[in-house]
Amino acid sequence: MIEIDFGIILAQIVTFAIAIFILWKLAWKPLVSGIEQRKNAVAKNISDAEKIKQETEKLKAEYDRMIAGIDKKAQELIAQTSAAAEQQKQQLISSARDEAKTILEMAKKQIEKEKESVKNDLKKELIPIAFSIAEKILEKNIDKSAQSRLVEKFLADISDIKQ
Repeated sequence: MIEIDFGIILAQIVTFAIAIFILWKLAWKPLVSGIEQRKNAVAKNISDAEKIKQETEKLKAEYDRMIAGIDKKAQELIAQTSAAAEQQKQQLISSARDEAKTILEMAKKQIEKEKESVKNDLKKELIPIAFSIAEKILEKNIDKSAQSRLVEKFLADISDIKQ
């Protein structure tokens, strides 16, 4: 049968306990310490990632507000530019109308001057004709009624020419 030697068992138990103690002192503490450091590092990394995520969300919100502000300013600038362009357009139209009126008035005055000039030229040309007619009338020695009719006719012709 098998014999149990309590001395050997006791020696093995003592040796096992010493080995456990040595392993606990030399390996367990550094292993637990390394695991604890790793756990702390992971927790720190997670905390840092959360902070970065929060900062990123804040920056994104600020960026969105800035974009909205820029869009609003762009719309205002477009509205102001459109209003200024419309005002300038109206000024140009008004200026063109005023200039057209001025040109039209000048043309009317020029036509009036030309009309007066033509009238004066006609008068200058009609005076010698009138003298010629008067000489003919005097030469013929027409009676007074015929002379009156000729003068009236001449005056009617002159008034028709003036108009």
